[in-house]
Amino acid sequence: MKPTSTQARLLDAAESLFSERGFKGISIREITEKAEANLAAVNYHFGSKAGLMKALIERQIGPLNQLRIAELDAAEAAAGDQPLAIDNLLRIFFTAPIRHFHKPGQKLPNLLARLHQDPSPEVVEVVVSVFQPIADRFLTALHRSAPHLSEAQLITRAMFMKGAMVHAMSDGLVLASAMTEGRVSMDDPEELIEELVQFCTEGFRLHTPNSGPQAE
Repeated sequence: MKPTSTQARLLDAAESLFSERGFKGISIREITEKAEANLAAVNYHFGSKAGLMKALIERQIGPLNQLRIAELDAAEAAAGDQPLAIDNLLRIFFTAPIRHFHKPGQKLPNLLARLHQDPSPEVVEVVVSVFQPIADRFLTALHRSAPHLSEAQLITRAMFMKGAMVHAMSDGLVLASAMTEGRVSMDDPEELIEELVQFCTEGFRLHTPNSGPQAE
């Protein structure tokens, strides 16, 4: 049964189409036809195609980010003046999205992977508006947990961390499972979380000289 809300049908149609062919590859007409909605419905409900994309990302990411911020606040309150251990901090960052998007049929991880390959101004603006608050919050905590890293090193390694997570949640995990069939199972999200935590923790712990300009 199709959702009765026009907004919900548009969001579902856009998520499916964007995840298959990216943001640029889909027209508003295709979205409204799939959603069985009027051609003007996207502009009426969301203002633009970019506004629709922002709404569909926020629909799933918003609750997960609220959960991560609440868990980070609680952990920092319990730690008092001490910085969190890097592995504990990364576990908070990974757990909610990995558990949520590890379920079959999830389209948003593939969409996020495609958006990273399509850095048009509209896409960049949407991604920054949705993810900047959570990124700033965790970068602040990571700076306390890894004070040996310069700002450039911290941000670069955080980008690597984000890439690893998006890859693990998207089709990359399917490919990896096929390549290791019979030897490694990636069906357990809890094991995947721990592997990501341990892998990325070592990256943040590593102290290497930085030849670039130091942050003030």
